[in-house]
This record gives sequence, structure tokens and C-alpha cells, in this order.
Amino acid sequence: MAETKSHEEIIEAVCDYKKGWTNLDSASKELGELAGLTPDIAACFLKNMKRNNVTQIRGYSKESEAARLGKIGKSNEPKR
Repeated sequence: MAETKSHEEIIEAVCDYKKGWTNLDSASKELGELAGLTPDIAACFLKNMKRNNVTQIRGYSKESEAARLGKIGKSNEPKR
């Protein structure tokens, strides 16, 4: 079983792709290296996931302050 750090890195790679912060090619290469998958399998995994099922699972947010303030009081408000 992979270490906890590897799990967190895999989650980061998937979230970064689904949020649009990285492209499919680089995300599939990164995910392939972290999870031991071929880039083709990792790309299929990423393409078949729905975009609306990724939620804020990190302890922080990479979005701008204005975007964060616009979510206050809503279900998608990032936790501090």
C-alpha cells in the first residue's frame, strides 16, 4: 500500500486536473508516476471522472481572495 504522502500527492494531482490548473497530458504523467499506472490508463481515469464531484478536500484553497469571499455562506465555501 502506498504511503500517506503518496495518497495526498495523488489527490492533489487529480484535483489540480479537475479544477483546470493542469492539462490532461501532464496530469496523466504525474498520476502515472505516483500511482504506478501507464499514462494511457491514468488519462482514461481522469477523462472518465465527472467534473462536479470534486470538492474542497485540502486544508487550503488556491483560489483568489475575491472568489473565496463570493462563496461565504454557500455549500462550497472553503474551510479555514
